[in-house]
Amino acid sequence: MSDYVLLVSERSGLHLSHTADHRHFQLRRRCDDSCIWTWESVSSLRNAQTGSVINVEASDLRTTKPALWDEMFGPGASKLIAPTYRLMTEEGETLALGDPGVFGVRQAPDRLPSDYLVDLERQGWTVVENIMSPEMVSNLIENINQVRAENADKEAQVKAGQDSRPYKSNDNLIRPRSLMPREESFLGMTPAVAQALMHPVSLWLIESYFGVDDIHYCQCPGFSILRPAEKIGDNARVEPGGWHADYPYPLNSENEAHTYMLGPEEFKKLDASISPRYPNWKQRKDRLGMQFNIALTDFTPEAGATQFVLGSHEFDGPPPKELNEVPTVAGTGPHKDVVQMSFPAGSGILYDSRTYHRAPPELNVSGKERWAMLTCIVPSFVRDLRERDDKLESADAFARATDVHSALTQRELDDVLKMLCDDESGTPRKDIEAIVAANTSS
Repeated sequence: MSDYVLLVSERSGLHLSHTADHRHFQLRRRCDDSCIWTWESVSSLRNAQTGSVINVEASDLRTTKPALWDEMFGPGASKLIAPTYRLMTEEGETLALGDPGVFGVRQAPDRLPSDYLVDLERQGWTVVENIMSPEMVSNLIENINQVRAENADKEAQVKAGQDSRPYKSNDNLIRPRSLMPREESFLGMTPAVAQALMHPVSLWLIESYFGVDDIHYCQCPGFSILRPAEKIGDNARVEPGGWHADYPYPLNSENEAHTYMLGPEEFKKLDASISPRYPNWKQRKDRLGMQFNIALTDFTPEAGATQFVLGSHEFDGPPPKELNEVPTVAGTGPHKDVVQMSFPAGSGILYDSRTYHRAPPELNVSGKERWAMLTCIVPSFVRDLRERDDKLESADAFARATDVHSALTQRELDDVLKMLCDDESGTPRKDIEAIVAANTSS
């Protein structure tokens, strides 16, 4: 586990950084190397980039009420609250920066942000640890399990249908959102969801990789629970297919438009949102999409971790027909370069949306369910997929989630409004902004 931490202002939610000239402290929305700290002693922290030291003393000033969190957000929610400290310079002066000098300490990824960016630039993917703490993962799973228990009959029907047919990519899955009423959303149940989605290091990496500072989620993040592979008889066979690239790029050689299910008019709107900047975007030469998938249980080959053709984000076209003509057997025939990635619960894998990949339900031989939160991020000028999913309903549910508003920092709130509560043009919805502002100012 990393010794690195982030220092988060209790008032603004911004992160303390120390710039390379060794003179200036700043507060930042996103976290590069200058925002990474490590414990020098029980009462001091050292900046990982500059070596500057700040002194700390424990603070009991909190803007949150831990005793209420378990009641509002489910078992273990109170453990999501970061310990707080007053920060002081080596000269003993309070480090205020417009705040009262009280900062929460949250665990950072295992490596410096620049190291992950090197991975992304070199290979088109990277795994970032500690996107979610064990407490965040546990609390989110508790919320999802409650939804499953309340909708057990509906889930049983889904499972029965799956058990009656062979394995097929993107099948043998439980999608908890489909069990819920449309007016509900996990985004409005627990702050752990927004805290994970708005992680300041992962957002810095994505913006840096795209070369933009204005991004949004192109659809409501979803949860995917891969069941154990326990079929027998004829249903134990594996159907061909499942290989694809992700939004907004062409899906595969048979369905060139990722919006093929929505008809030609929706693709025209997508094309119109991109073509003024990148007229040849369908040729896959531009960085316009990234998958940000967070493991809620360990991802291993035995648990049916996603299959990839690494480096395929640089290929000239989408997954070719031959990949989907025969069942996938890694290392054989057209699938000779197929690999699976292992990473622990709480980690997030970032990969270029052009990368060929497939969900392999037949490979979960662990005997346990494999859980993940799946998301896709694009520059804000790229039209999102609201016509195909429940992004509007999720945003409306978040507007009603006043308890969650009070549990998030102002920076997290602002990013949720910008990235998940936006309209088709990528602009935050004024109605939800007004509701959140009224709630948090009272």
